[in-house]
Parts: sequence; C-alpha cells; structure tokens
Amino acid sequence: MSRLPGILGEIADVAGLDAALKLARARGGTAMKISGKAGGALAQIVGDEAAVRIAELLGSIEYTIPMANLRGQKARRAKARLMLQQGVPSSKVALAVDVHLRTIERLRRREREDPEPQLPLFDRPETQ
Repeated sequence: MSRLPGILGEIADVAGLDAALKLARARGGTAMKISGKAGGALAQIVGDEAAVRIAELLGSIEYTIPMANLRGQKARRAKARLMLQQGVPSSKVALAVDVHLRTIERLRRREREDPEPQLPLFDRPETQ
C-alpha cells in the first residue's frame, strides 16, 4: 500500500509509484479528466499501460489531482529545507526555489528552533 495521499495512493497501487509521482508533478493541484486512451493527456504523462490501469480504477470522470508536496509552495519549502540542511547559503536557496530571501530566513530560524524535522513524504529526494 502506498503512502501517497488520496487517489495518488490508489494510482500508485494499480499503476506504480513512478506513474503516481509523474502525475502529481505534472498535474498536481489541477483538475484532469481521466482517460485510458492511448496517446491521450494521461497517457502522455504516465504511459499508455499505466493510463489504462488508472482509467480502469477511476473511470472516465474529472478528478482534482493532489499535489503531495511535489508542486506549489510546499514543494518549494521542502526543497529549501533540504538545501539549508546541506549548508547552501540562503541567497542561493531563495533563487533556486523561487521564494523571497525572507522566507528562507524564516525557514532557517524555524529549523534552529525545532531541529526535529518532519519525516519526508517520500523515501528519496525528488528533483524538479
């Protein structure tokens, strides 16, 4: 059983973790009509075989795909925390993750105040 949230976990169970992660990165936070059609929008993201499995699971209706910390502000902050832990200077972190320097300084301060980091959602670091 997958540790991904909501339908991403179900997708990982039937089509594989890689397909679920690709879908979250590509369409996380947006609505998408699910279709198992070869060459369709879903198939272009996850491949034809995975698209068929996902369509069999979910049917052909529109779903809002969860982000799972792979897109948006949570993803940027997670990447920033990782870079800060690796000793990257704040200004370089801010540029790399496209947030304000003050945001990075707040993250750095929180890390000092609470050195017990939250467990990552995934076992491996993700690059975007």
